Amino acid sequence: MKLKYYVAGIISLIVMPVMAQDTTDTLDKSFDHTIQDAFIGGGFVLGNSANNATVLYGNSREFVVGVGAGYKFAKWNGVGIDIHYKSTDFFLKQDSNKILPNNTLHNSEKVSFDNIGALVFDRFYIGSFFLDGGFYFDWTFYTKHITWDNTKGAGATGSSIKTTDRQLNFANPTNYGLTFRLGKITGVSLYFNYRLSSLFKAGALPAQAQSGSVSASVNGSTYPELPVYVLGIVFATH
Repeated sequence: MKLKYYVAGIISLIVMPVMAQDTTDTLDKSFDHTIQDAFIGGGFVLGNSANNATVLYGNSREFVVGVGAGYKFAKWNGVGIDIHYKSTDFFLKQDSNKILPNNTLHNSEKVSFDNIGALVFDRFYIGSFFLDGGFYFDWTFYTKHITWDNTKGAGATGSSIKTTDRQLNFANPTNYGLTFRLGKITGVSLYFNYRLSSLFKAGALPAQAQSGSVSASVNGSTYPELPVYVLGIVFATH
């Protein structure tokens, strides 16, 4: 079994008991300094795409699961830290402009990033609701490029071929950004991520750039940046 499944499974096993705890007594206390976080959910990629790396919105999505703890300075405010596993898939539009990670066209194609990260947040409580904002830092421990192609003609032994390139050498090993969350203390909440860092290494050149068929971009890399926003929903206890 792949490492990413072990990581997601272990964090999920930690999350479920925390989410199952009855928080009624805690909410009825005059004041409790403890913050406990547990969440599982996902979202969709948003934001502008480059013409040569257009993503398919709706298909491009994210899964996230995590746990955390913190301290309330007052009934209405506290700080904490979450540890999470996050997997984000960017499905790429297949057209003649595409250069990420090359200009070969397929029936379907995606670039995927699996991360273990931490989020430091400042939380405000408004009755049974909360609003918080924070800074996250992710270690990208597993990356892959996957393509699907239909097979046909003499000698074909199946209907399609799936090809996977793992641990992409042009991907940055870390990324970071801002997170905002809004919702019920126990129940459904929304989250919004804004990635501030680049997914790809500066100066990393795809095969067609190395051969001179395309020129280097202004930022030092021919790999265009992928959308930086994710809007999602989680089931959680905060």
